[in-house]
Amino acid sequence: MTSLLYFIGAITLKKVTKLVPVWLAYTIIFVGIVACSFGALRLTGQTTIWSLDGIAQHYPILTQFYRILHGTAHQSLFGWSWNLGLGADQMTTFAYYVVGDPFSYLIALFPADKLELGYQLLTILRLYVVGLAFLAFAKQFRLNRGGALTGALIYTFNGYAFYVSYHHPFFLLPLIFFPLLCLAIERIYQGHSFGWLALLIGLVLICNVYFAYVLAIGAVIFAIIRYIDLAYKHRLNVSFLKALGSFIASGVIGVLTSAVILLPSALAMLHSSRSGGSIFANGLKLYPPVYYLNLPDALINSNGTIYYWVVIGTSGLSLLGIIWMMRHFRQNLAVNITLIFILLGLLVPAVAATFNVMSTPSNRWVLLAHLVFAFIAARFVDQIHTLEPADFTWFLGVSTGLLILVWATNGFSLKLTTNNLIIYVIYFLFITLLAYGLLQELYAWQLKIGLLALVCLNVITTGLGFYSANFSASTENELPAGTASRWAKTYFDAADRYLNRADQSFYRTSTTSDYYTSLTVGNNIPMLLNTHTISSYYSVQNGYLNTFNKQLQNSQNAMNNPTDEVDDRTTMNSLLGVKYLFARQDNVANQAAAPYGFTPVKNKAGHIAVFTDQPVYGLGNGTGTVLLKNQYALPLAYTQTKQLTDTTYNQLNALTKERALLSGTHTSKTVSGVTKTSATTVGKSVPYKVNVTSEPVTTLPQAITYRLQHNTSKSLSAAVSTKGLMDDPKEALKYAAATGLDDPSTRVEDLLAQNQLMLTNNAEANKNGLKQMTSDVLGQQQTYQLQIKRPKSTRNTELYLDLSGIQASFPSTKTQLAKIANQSALAGTPNTKGDKLNNWREITQHPYFDEYYLNVNTSKSKTTFDQLGINNMSDYEPKHHLLINLGYSSKARQMVNLTFSNATKLSFKNVKLIAVPFGKSYQQQTRAIQVHGLNNLNVTNNTVTGNTNRKQASVLTTSIPYSTGWHLTVDGQKKSTQIVNSGFVGASLTKGPHHVRLVYETPGLKLGKWLSIGGGLLLIIASLWQFVWQRRQQA
Repeated sequence: MTSLLYFIGAITLKKVTKLVPVWLAYTIIFVGIVACSFGALRLTGQTTIWSLDGIAQHYPILTQFYRILHGTAHQSLFGWSWNLGLGADQMTTFAYYVVGDPFSYLIALFPADKLELGYQLLTILRLYVVGLAFLAFAKQFRLNRGGALTGALIYTFNGYAFYVSYHHPFFLLPLIFFPLLCLAIERIYQGHSFGWLALLIGLVLICNVYFAYVLAIGAVIFAIIRYIDLAYKHRLNVSFLKALGSFIASGVIGVLTSAVILLPSALAMLHSSRSGGSIFANGLKLYPPVYYLNLPDALINSNGTIYYWVVIGTSGLSLLGIIWMMRHFRQNLAVNITLIFILLGLLVPAVAATFNVMSTPSNRWVLLAHLVFAFIAARFVDQIHTLEPADFTWFLGVSTGLLILVWATNGFSLKLTTNNLIIYVIYFLFITLLAYGLLQELYAWQLKIGLLALVCLNVITTGLGFYSANFSASTENELPAGTASRWAKTYFDAADRYLNRADQSFYRTSTTSDYYTSLTVGNNIPMLLNTHTISSYYSVQNGYLNTFNKQLQNSQNAMNNPTDEVDDRTTMNSLLGVKYLFARQDNVANQAAAPYGFTPVKNKAGHIAVFTDQPVYGLGNGTGTVLLKNQYALPLAYTQTKQLTDTTYNQLNALTKERALLSGTHTSKTVSGVTKTSATTVGKSVPYKVNVTSEPVTTLPQAITYRLQHNTSKSLSAAVSTKGLMDDPKEALKYAAATGLDDPSTRVEDLLAQNQLMLTNNAEANKNGLKQMTSDVLGQQQTYQLQIKRPKSTRNTELYLDLSGIQASFPSTKTQLAKIANQSALAGTPNTKGDKLNNWREITQHPYFDEYYLNVNTSKSKTTFDQLGINNMSDYEPKHHLLINLGYSSKARQMVNLTFSNATKLSFKNVKLIAVPFGKSYQQQTRAIQVHGLNNLNVTNNTVTGNTNRKQASVLTTSIPYSTGWHLTVDGQKKSTQIVNSGFVGASLTKGPHHVRLVYETPGLKLGKWLSIGGGLLLIIASLWQFVWQRRQQA
C-alpha cells in the first residue's frame, strides 16, 4: 500500500511539474533564493550598497540620474555639467553607468526618499532577468525543462553574479546580453533573420562601450566555434558567405542604430585619461604565484580574497558536468575545446588585458565563461539518464585530485572557511545523489528534482558566503540602511548649504586631502551638493585634464581621478579657481598646514564659523567642518597678454610651470601679436642632513632588551620591564644570563654585526642627501629624518619633497623566511618546522604585489603616498618621480620625518627639499589676473559669456577642461579654440572690446542622431525585406 501511494504521489508530482511553465518555476525559486541570500543582509540592517565604489560612484550617480529624470537637477542629460569635477560632459560620463542601462530608468518610479530601496530592487531585477535570458538561450538550444531550469539558476546565482550584485550592479547587464547574442547568432545559422542580432548589437553598444567590447570578443569566439561545430555535424542551414553577410549587416546596422550614444561615448573614451595611459597587463607576463594557488579553490568557491577579478564560484553540478563532458570528449568536442580555451585564458595575463581593452589584466571576461558552465550543467542534467559506472570513477578520481590540489595550494592544509567546507560537502552530495540514483534505479525526473534541490542549496550557500555574518567578515563592507542617503545630505556638515546661500557667483571648491580618508581615489557625493568640487571619480575622465596634472606632477593624479585635491597645492588650487576649501575642524584648531591665502570664513560675531559634525555611522570623519576662503582664486575665464610657447614651457620643472602660468598662458599654438615670455625658476633647494631615527639592534644590551621584549616563554625574565633598559645599557647587561646572552652565539653576533654594517653603509649612501631607505636583518624598515640646516629659509614658503629615480625592492619568500628566522634567533624563541610551514603559508597567501607606502610628516602636515600594486585593476601606474607638498607655513620648519612599509628598500636618484615662497609677488600676479577676468561673467550649464577689453592682443584663458564640444563666438563671429595650459579651453583675441560666448554641444551627438535614424530605417527595411523573402520561400 505504501509503495502504491508513493507511486501515485510521484506520478502526480511529475505531472504538476510539467504543467508549471519553466519561467514560473524559475521565478518562484528565484524569490526563495534571493530571500535566503540577500535577505541575510536585510536581517543585519544592511543594504547592497558597497562602502567603496557603491557609495563613491554608483549610488550618487543613480541619485543624480533620478534628479535628471525628474527635472530637479537643473541639468540636462545631454550637455555640460559643472558638478562633474572641473566640468565634463554629462552623458558621456554617465554612459559607463546608467545612460544605456534600461533598468536605471525605473528608478524614476520610486519616491525621492526611497532611492536606497530602488537601488537594491533594481539590482535584484537585473539579476532576475539574467535567468530569463538564459531560459531564452536554453529554448533556442533545445534544452529540456529540467536542464533549462537548473542551468538558469546556476547562471543567475554564480559567484560572479553575486559579487557584482553587491559591488557593481550594472555589471549584471553583460550576463543578460551574452546569451541573447549567442541565441541570435544561432538563429542566423538556422537560416533565420539577422534582425534580432542587429537589434541586440545596437542595444549592447548603447548600454556600455566597454561591455560591448568584451561581448563582441565573446560573440565572435562563439560564432567561430559554433560554425565549425555545426559544419562538422552537417547541421548548418546557411552558407558561409550568407552567414558572414548577415553578421556584417547586423554589425553595421547595430553600430548605426546606437550611434546617438555610441559615437559621443567612443569619442570621449578616445580622449580620456585611460587612452594610452595604462600599462598592458600591468607589465605582467605571468600572474603572481598567489593567483595560481587560489585558482583550484576559486572554481566552485568565491568566498575569500579575489585576485585579478577571477570570480568563478560556479555550482558543483557544473564541475561534475565538466568532468562528464571531458570523459565524453569527442561527443562534446566544441564545448570541451571552449573549456580548454577558458583554462588557458585564465593562466595568462595578456588574455585578461586584451579582454579589458588592452589595459590591466582584469579577468572580468569570466562572465562569458559562466554561460558555458551553466550550459554544461543544463546539458548534463538532460543527459542524466545516460550515466554509467565508469562516469563515477571519473567523478571520484577528478574530485579527489581537486581536493589534493586545493590542499596543496592552500599550503598543504585544508584549513578552509566554514562556507568553503559547506560548498565541498554539497559538491560531494551531488556525487552521492547521482550514485544513489544509479544504484536505486531512480527515475530521471526524480534525480533531476534532487539535483535541483541541491543546486538551490549550493547557490544559497554561495550567496551567504559573501555577506552573511555567520560565514564572512565582509558584512561591514555593505552600508547599513539609511546611511547612504544621510551621507549624501551631510557630507560637508551642511557647509555646502551655507555656501549656496552666501555666494551666488560661480565658484569651485575642494577639500583638504585628509578631510575624508577612503580606499577609493575619490567620491562623487559632492556632485549632488552643487559645490563644483574639483575632485571626481569616474571611469571616463578628460585626457587633456590628465595631461595638465601630469605636467605639474600632481602626486594625487590617478586615471579615475586626475585632479583629486591637487595635493593641497596653493598655486594649483588658484589656477583651477578653487575659492573655498572644506577643512576638518580639528585640523584648523591644531593649526595644520593649509594652502597660502586660504583663511577661515567667520560668522557674524567675528569668530571662525564651525559647522558642527553631523555623524554618519561608518562613513563620517568624526569632526566638524570649517570653510577656508581663497583670496587669490582665479576667475573661470580671463585674458593674458603674454604667452609661453611649448618649447619654453616644456623646459621648466613642475613648480616653475605652475607659477609661470600666472605670468603667461601656455599655448599649444603660438598666438600672433601676443608677447612671448619666459620664466625664472621658482623655489630654492633647502639643504638638509639625513638622520636615522630608528634604532636597529646592534649591541649586546640592545639584544638583551629585544629578547626581554619578544621572548614569550613563561620565565621571570619575560616579566621584566624594559622601559628603563632602553636608556641604560649597564642595567640591561644585568639580564644577560637570564636571557641566555651572557655568552651570545655566533648567530646572534653575526646579526648584530650585519645590522651595524647596514647602518654604516646606509649612512655612507646618504651622506650627501637621501639616496636610500632600507631595512635591517629583522625585516624592520628604518625610519628617517631630514634635518633642515637653515630652517629660516622655509618661512613663508610651501615646502615640497621632490623624489626622483624611485626604485622599490621587495623581499622574496626566501628572504622573508630568513628575516623571520633572524627574529627568532635574536629573540631566543623556537622556530620549528611547523612554524616555518605556517610562516610560508602566510607569506605566499599575502604577497606585497609591489605596493608600498611612503609617509612624510612635518610638525603641521601629514602625507601618505600609496604606490598601487600590480594587483590594482583601475589605477596602477608606477611612479618613479614624486613631488609631495608638505604644506605652507609662515614659520620655520626644522625637520621632515619619513617612514615606509612593505618594501625592504627604497632607492632614489635624487631627493630635494624645495621651498616655494609666497608673498607679494604671488599676490600681485593673481590680483592682476583677477582684474582681467571676463566682465559680467555668466555661467550656465552649456554656456559661458562675458566681456573683455584689452589694449593689446591677448589669449583667452579658462579653467574649462578642453573639449572640441566647446564652440566660441567673439562678437557674434565664430572663432576656433585651442588647448591652453596643457588641458583647458582657450583662444586668441585681438585688442579692443569683445563679447565672448562659449557654447557647448556634445561632440558627435548631432551626427550620431542622424546615423541612428539611418540605422533604424535600415533595420526596418532589412526586416521587411527578409520577412517578404521568407514568405515567398515558404509559398
